[in-house]
Amino acid sequence: MNKILLEGDELDLSEVKFPVLIHGEEGTGASFYTVSLAANLYSKGSRIIFLCGYEMAQQKFSQQIGDEDKERISFFTKELVEEFKANLASANANTIIFIKNIELFGEDILELILDKNKVIISGDINKYEFINELFQKHFATKIIFSEMSGMELPKLREYEGYFETTNLVGKTTIKI
Repeated sequence: MNKILLEGDELDLSEVKFPVLIHGEEGTGASFYTVSLAANLYSKGSRIIFLCGYEMAQQKFSQQIGDEDKERISFFTKELVEEFKANLASANANTIIFIKNIELFGEDILELILDKNKVIISGDINKYEFINELFQKHFATKIIFSEMSGMELPKLREYEGYFETTNLVGKTTIKI
């Protein structure tokens, strides 16, 4: 499984405070980081519901985990939004909800998750039609891979992001 690093050291996942926002334009590594974060949280025993734009996310997840326990993780693509909604309705408060490729989904998905705490929203936030509504939510952790309106970033290398949470900031990346 890929390791998530912060300033070169493995990130203690307990430092990831919810809710989480991951932003990155295509090709910045934000998508791969999102899937790797899901794999790491899953490996620590978390139950996950994962909505994404494309099947590739599940394939990349399976490459890291192997055979996943269908009782602990459920993947849905944009073609299966109604099934995602039904599954979300039965999720408990400890279930982590991942929304990857948020820019592909409508306001109905955002409304379903705005009141949830254990949520990770990922995508090219600059392209999201409902960005103003999204930012009504306070994100305890932000992981930014490319310029985002209203946020200054340090100089980042390719596939490197800026991680910011309550008492922890720094550059983050994936070690394969």
